[in-house]
Amino acid sequence: MNDFVRVLPETCIALTLVFVLIGEITYYGERVRLLSLLSVMGLGAALIQVSISYEQGNSFAFSNAVSVDGLSLFFKSLFIVLAGFSVVSAARSSEIPAKRRPEFYVLVLTSCLAMCLAAGSAELLLSFVALQAVNIVGHLLAGFGKRSLRSAEAGVKYLVLFSVSGVSFLYATGILLSATHALNIYDIHKALVANPLPRIQMLIVFMLFVLSLGSQMAAFPLSLWAPDVIEGAPTPIAGFLSVGVPATGFAVAIRLFLATFTEASEVHGQWKVLGDFQWTEVLTLLAGATMLFGAFLSLRQTSAKRMLGCLVVAQTGYYLMGLLVLDEVGVAAVLYNLLVGLFALIGAFYVLSFFHDELGSDQLADYKGVLNRAVPECICLVLFLFCVVGVPPLPGFLAKFTLIGVVIRHGQLSLAAVAILAMALSTITVSRLAFSLVGDFRTPSSKPRRVSPQRNIFLAAILVPMLFVGVFAQFFLSWAGRSLGFIFW
Repeated sequence: MNDFVRVLPETCIALTLVFVLIGEITYYGERVRLLSLLSVMGLGAALIQVSISYEQGNSFAFSNAVSVDGLSLFFKSLFIVLAGFSVVSAARSSEIPAKRRPEFYVLVLTSCLAMCLAAGSAELLLSFVALQAVNIVGHLLAGFGKRSLRSAEAGVKYLVLFSVSGVSFLYATGILLSATHALNIYDIHKALVANPLPRIQMLIVFMLFVLSLGSQMAAFPLSLWAPDVIEGAPTPIAGFLSVGVPATGFAVAIRLFLATFTEASEVHGQWKVLGDFQWTEVLTLLAGATMLFGAFLSLRQTSAKRMLGCLVVAQTGYYLMGLLVLDEVGVAAVLYNLLVGLFALIGAFYVLSFFHDELGSDQLADYKGVLNRAVPECICLVLFLFCVVGVPPLPGFLAKFTLIGVVIRHGQLSLAAVAILAMALSTITVSRLAFSLVGDFRTPSSKPRRVSPQRNIFLAAILVPMLFVGVFAQFFLSWAGRSLGFIFW
């Protein structure tokens, strides 16, 4: 029973999922449908349970398979808030037909449950199952637009790439199991300390994990799915996938790499690589290539959604900088960046969804003059995107330069220069979109824009917390730092 008490957030999400299914099965044409409200209430209850779980301290559940600690609770909070925003944003989107919204709610709740399990997994096999569940649901979400060729293409690409990702993770798990006779990452760590793997074997294991989790995080060169899937999927779904899928990859990668392949350092708050293979050098190359690839690719895009997908790839490179320095400040900065990115990306995709409903397009050429009709939405979109790329004085600026400051402190000046260059290129990309909002408004419909107080309220509900995270950055960075007590050596 104590084990189930420790996973009450997941239990709340699962019960909400069951109630939504029952509500859909028993629907007989009634005018009022409360499934969206039910989903949000269930997610709210799960978020309350996460807050309560912070008071219980670090512990394990289900024979040490699930870790209940600050890291898992941080990501659970992020995933639950993400699912709540996605449910609300889809409720007013024409890209998600009303008769199919219950199906969307079920998929989002299922994905959120799998993401929470992945965040708390201390067993490689459970991590594999949770990641595969996230990817299977992601495939269904990417192909949600049945009558759209782009959506169908996005679903197929997602399925093919993440099938390879799953095989890589399972193969690496098999090698570790045969060498250490353990699946628990902390037991694997103890076995590796006692009997380190040969360098070539460690190289193979780590590269297989990078192949698997790199595709999850949208890291170069496995990031090609992100622009295609984000462009092809319905816009509310694109927002959910652009935040949830990479964050799930980082939730697993932080715990796996730091708790398994590192050991305590002489310097407090830092770790050092376990064994002879310096895998941080691989992450350094990966981070630099990912930032430049995403930033340069975004410059050539004419689709707003695809452009934002390229910026998501560039963000992954920044997050990798915080992971490769093996420093508590760096990992805390990664968590803070993910928190800022949650509000910024969800807000940006929500505005793009509104533009799609109004214009029927996501092309920059069709955005000309939209500022004349949708002033609040355009201002919010520019603020969200400038926050994503790190333009001062928005929270994204502090988040990015915290990461850059960490790599400079560790002597990686070249990587810091690459990060600054990528920020400059990304800012140019966002400026292109901002200038596209000015000009003659071209749309086949001449009817005046309908003012929606609900839309403005929802935009404020995203924008205000994003700014709040920036104003009280010290508090949230401290919260992220306290979430790092997840290593039980």
